[in-house]
Amino acid sequence: MKDLPRLRQAWTIAQIELRRAFFSKRAFWVYGLALFPSLIFLGNSIHLKYKRASLSSGGITPPALIDSVRIGESPEAVLQRLGKGSYDYEWQSHKRVRNPGEGLGITTHMIEPGREARYVRLNIFVPTQKNDPSARIYEFEVYGDGPKNLALNRPATGSIPCSADEGPEKAVNGSVGGGKKDRWCSRVPSKFLQVDLGDVVPVKRVVVKHASAGGEGQELNTAMFNIQSSLDNKIFATIVNIAGTQFVDEITASRRITYFDGYREASFEFKDGKLARREIHPLLNFEEDRGIFAGVFQFFYLRLAIFFGCLGIFMNLFRGEMLDKTLHFWFLAPARREVLLLGKYGAGLIASTVIFSGGALLCFGILLWTHNPVEVQAYWQNAGMAHAFWYVMAAILGCIGYGSVFLATGLLLRNPIIPAAVLLGWEAINGFLPEILQKLSVLYYLQSLCPVPAPVDKDTPAILQLLLAPAEPASRIGAVLGLLAVTVLVLIISRIAILRMQINYGTET
Repeated sequence: MKDLPRLRQAWTIAQIELRRAFFSKRAFWVYGLALFPSLIFLGNSIHLKYKRASLSSGGITPPALIDSVRIGESPEAVLQRLGKGSYDYEWQSHKRVRNPGEGLGITTHMIEPGREARYVRLNIFVPTQKNDPSARIYEFEVYGDGPKNLALNRPATGSIPCSADEGPEKAVNGSVGGGKKDRWCSRVPSKFLQVDLGDVVPVKRVVVKHASAGGEGQELNTAMFNIQSSLDNKIFATIVNIAGTQFVDEITASRRITYFDGYREASFEFKDGKLARREIHPLLNFEEDRGIFAGVFQFFYLRLAIFFGCLGIFMNLFRGEMLDKTLHFWFLAPARREVLLLGKYGAGLIASTVIFSGGALLCFGILLWTHNPVEVQAYWQNAGMAHAFWYVMAAILGCIGYGSVFLATGLLLRNPIIPAAVLLGWEAINGFLPEILQKLSVLYYLQSLCPVPAPVDKDTPAILQLLLAPAEPASRIGAVLGLLAVTVLVLIISRIAILRMQINYGTET
């Protein structure tokens, strides 16, 4: 009974401080942390409900018919058996693939119809497929109706060569085996190679042998060029548009037809008239989504939102008043300092638990709203109520533990950034510490309270898996008692600190 007046005083102080805890500008961003996952889940829920309505508008297809579709079938056969789908898209895809005929750096260009010409010119715009300014042509061959190379040993001209031994005549000598001295090379900005055929003849095919035809790397093959012809060496007409080596466009006709059986979405993708891929999956997966929420709760709420939220709320209770130079008013009030400590801690605890347990419950409720009511009701009657309870308890106990730590930090230290960083690092390495040291971490107990383990990818290295779950989780009773014991210890330290505190706003001691 002796403590009843002190408790009433503490409650009065808490009521006064609630305004600071809930509406302080220094901690207003805490609401964003608490509500951010709810906004993400809400957006996803609206998207899924819209998608379900859109899929259903195309009709419901019997599941047996969907399962009967096999790889290799034509779209016509599928449409005849299953009927019109919810979606039906057709498109063409262009893919740059290696031209199998250019494996040796040789490009062949057919001139259809043939072109009467005496002069044939190769204009090079991009000399290589890497950052190299030099063009390298080992042979420039021109053919008419027969197999004869009309450009062989004919007079050739071109842009300034790289050296005297690499002139344009080397590109019409019929050889590619003489190394770098058996090629035409030029590195000036405007590069061209031209051959005089002697007479006007029909040109039906042009063959260009690039760098790799002479044994050099494929990345040195000409990347972009065209070919022109002329009757009089004055007026030139383009007979081969912009071309390049090694790659050609491969065009694939694709089609995707989507069906819906009321539960599953089935997408059938056809390539060139045959089914190449079938993907059938539930539109909503309640089990998977509950695992996602468990991951969001453990990785976002416990490790980030509650940690930094309590930093903003509890650190501000004493440190904020020191910065505002108003703390001395409390010390002049007819209330013991430990009562003041209890009242401020109570105000911060009420604010943080309302904000973060409310945010977690809102996110959990949006998750349930997304799914089939029958499935949700069955879950709620079995484990749902217990899961919601332990999520709320973990959030509340997180506020209790982190709140006490940051309240003490605000009393003991001037700069909160350094201790917050140290504590964050301590929580991060908790899984690697000996068991006795793990128990000095708030996160160790909070993870032990979570009703559903967070999903961990099987490919995640074992050393990282230690960070995602405690090696030997405490029992729930042990977790609650252990966390409360840590909190009491920290509050005792805070009591000693506030009893020894002297107000001097110049030094804040």
